Amino acid sequence: MNKLNERGGWAHGRLAMATLVALAAAGACLSARPVLAAEVAGVTMEDVATLSGQPLVLNGLGLRSKMFIKVYVVGLYLPHKETRAPDVLGMPGAKRVQLVMMRDVGAELLADNLSKGLADGTAKAELAQLQPRVETLKAVMRSVGEAHKGSRIQLDYLPGVGTRVSVDGKVMGSDIPGEDFYRALLRIWIGDEVGSKPLKAELLGLPRT
Repeated sequence: MNKLNERGGWAHGRLAMATLVALAAAGACLSARPVLAAEVAGVTMEDVATLSGQPLVLNGLGLRSKMFIKVYVVGLYLPHKETRAPDVLGMPGAKRVQLVMMRDVGAELLADNLSKGLADGTAKAELAQLQPRVETLKAVMRSVGEAHKGSRIQLDYLPGVGTRVSVDGKVMGSDIPGEDFYRALLRIWIGDEVGSKPLKAELLGLPRT
């Protein structure tokens, strides 16, 4: 009887150990999967990204629409979370604005919209200084040809390099120098004159107003 109990206890111990090992393995697999942010209009973005060797976190994401037409989902990646626009604009380090197109948009229209957004959020004197680089951005966007539904457009700021535009992982055109230029870009979505207040709130991780 004692031998039977010993065997039963031994078998039970092996089963318990095997269960713990299986649970640990399952946990490791789950932790290895990318964690996705909350879904917006059927689009998800990873909570974390790496740019120029610097880890970035998804500060917020939201939907840009025009006349009830969904245009793109936009996500803002920063070195750390921040809810105040001035602090975001003054934050050093790498940054990323990622657009996921919700419909086909001609590159000319996309370039014009970005240019208009820059003009709306930038003082005239500063805009005059930035204008040659704005024209470079428009040329880069035109080179895309057409931004198709589902395309991912990344507007990255790399410290010491400038603004880099990528479409579905492919770098487009040349880098645009100057941190001041990227701040002007950010103001398209989180500046004082931004047209979509709900989108601004979402990118800053705030409740929609």
